[in-house]
Amino acid sequence: MSFQAGQTVLRRDIHHDGRITSAMAARVVADDARGLMTWTAEGSQVMWRTTLNGERVRKFSVDELAVVPTMLSPGRWAGTNVLWLTPPGASHSIWWFFDADGVFFGWYVNLETPSRRWSGGIDMTDLVLDIWVRPDRSWNWKDEDEFAERTGHPDYWSVEEAAPIRAEGERVIALIEAGAYPFDGTLTEFKPDSEWEPTVLPPLWDHHVPALPPAIVR
Repeated sequence: MSFQAGQTVLRRDIHHDGRITSAMAARVVADDARGLMTWTAEGSQVMWRTTLNGERVRKFSVDELAVVPTMLSPGRWAGTNVLWLTPPGASHSIWWFFDADGVFFGWYVNLETPSRRWSGGIDMTDLVLDIWVRPDRSWNWKDEDEFAERTGHPDYWSVEEAAPIRAEGERVIALIEAGAYPFDGTLTEFKPDSEWEPTVLPPLWDHHVPALPPAIVR
């Protein structure tokens, strides 16, 4: 299954129990051997998991998430524009961040399960641990405390699975430090089509999840 340039697709984060954690509308830039490249402009529609009062639960602890009722709430991507690359079969995606004026200011490596395609886009499960990479390719891990809190918890991943998750990040770090693609300056001056408006969620954004995402690591 492939997608066409200009098409609106969904990037959905699916919890291990099958619930949708978030859904983002994105514009397809390219879909080829390197992976699915999409663009999410400031103002694009998203769905976030929140409390019943509308507070986002992204930073809630495991204990809080176990007792607080949540729901999906509509929102807008704000403050930045993002180019996303989801390589086929990889346990990560790479995001180019641009400010409101279109100036590139860093890469974000999101560790996640290999994505599963369906007619409306791609589904994956976020693995919490991430890497921030500055334009000079200096980098640092992100969310290590959350990753540690979830490791060994039955709703997330085992101690045995945690090691290959971090190893996936270390493989990407080797590319960062070598200045290899995609950390070689490619697309840091990307400009979207001038006619592209912020993307909107299609009617099937919450379409039944066809299957749970693949295993945490290859």
